[in-house]
Amino acid sequence: MSDSPNPTQENDRLQRFMFEQLDIRGALARLDDAWAGVRDAQSYPEPVQRLLGEMLTATALLASIVKVKGTLTVQATGDGPLAAVMAECRDRTRLRGIARIRDEDAFAEGDIADGTSALGTGLITITIRPELGDRAGEAYQGIVPMDGSSLAEALEGYFVQSEQIPTRMWLAADSGRAAGMLIQALPPELARFDHAEGQREEDFGRISLLAGTVSASELKDLPGQQLLSRLFFEETLSLQPAESLEFSCSCSHERTREALRAMPLEELQQIIKEDGDIRMTCQFCHAEYRFDGIDVAAVHAQASAQAPPSGDQLH
Repeated sequence: MSDSPNPTQENDRLQRFMFEQLDIRGALARLDDAWAGVRDAQSYPEPVQRLLGEMLTATALLASIVKVKGTLTVQATGDGPLAAVMAECRDRTRLRGIARIRDEDAFAEGDIADGTSALGTGLITITIRPELGDRAGEAYQGIVPMDGSSLAEALEGYFVQSEQIPTRMWLAADSGRAAGMLIQALPPELARFDHAEGQREEDFGRISLLAGTVSASELKDLPGQQLLSRLFFEETLSLQPAESLEFSCSCSHERTREALRAMPLEELQQIIKEDGDIRMTCQFCHAEYRFDGIDVAAVHAQASAQAPPSGDQLH
C-alpha cells in the first residue's frame, strides 16, 4: 500500500479493507463537513458533542458492513443527564444525528466526564430498516443493556451480546473532525479459510492488539493508507474503493404534513388563529416548514378520505 499524498482528499470518506490471509475485515471513517453539518445544527456541551461525533462515526462504520440497502440507526439511551444520543445512516452514505439532554444544569457544572457516563444506566439499540423499492421493509432491531465506559466499548458489547461476532472499534471526535476504525471477524458463513476456531480467535486477538495501538490523533489526522500501513505493516490488506459520506436530512414538507395529520383539526385551527400559521422546525437540520389554514384543511380532508370504513362495515 502506498501512502495517500493528500489527507484532505480523505475528508468525509469511508474506507473498507480486508486482511488477505485472515477472515477479518475492517473500515476507516473520517468526517469533516458531514460532522460539521450535524454539530452545527444544535449547541451541545462538549462531552455531548464528542459523544455525538463518535456515534455518527460509529454508525457510518457499522453501516459499511451491512449488506441490506436501507437505513441503519444506532441509539444509546439512559437515565442520566443525557437522555439519548442517536445517529442514522441511509444508503451507507447519508448521515444525520442528534442528542437529547435531560438535565442541562448537570453539564453547566462541568462535572460530566467524557464517554457514556452522562447517559447513566441504559440501552444500546441498533435498527436496520431495509428499503424495498419505493417503500420501507420490516425493520430488524437489536436491544442490549449498555455496558462500558466509552461508546466504543458499549458497541463492542452489543456485538458480544446480540450478534456473537468479535468486533472492536476505536472512535475519536472533537470540534473539527470525527473519525474511527472498526475491526470485525467475518461471520462463519462468510469465512474464506478453513481455520480452526482457536486459530480464528488467535488471529483476531493479534490484529486487535495491533489496532489498539492507534491514538486519537492518528485516527483523525493520518491518511488512511498510512495509518493502516503503520498498524498492520506485516499484514497484506486489500482496500476497496473509498466511499463518500455526507450530512443529509430526510425531513421534507410531505413528512411534516404527516405529523399534522395526527393532531386534532380544532387544535391546529386554534394555533393558526393565534399565530397566523403553523411553523415546524426539523431538529436535525433546522429546516422550517410553514402551514396555513388552507394547508391544514387539505391535510385533514385527505386524512378523512383515506380513513378506513367504520367498524360496523367490516366483516
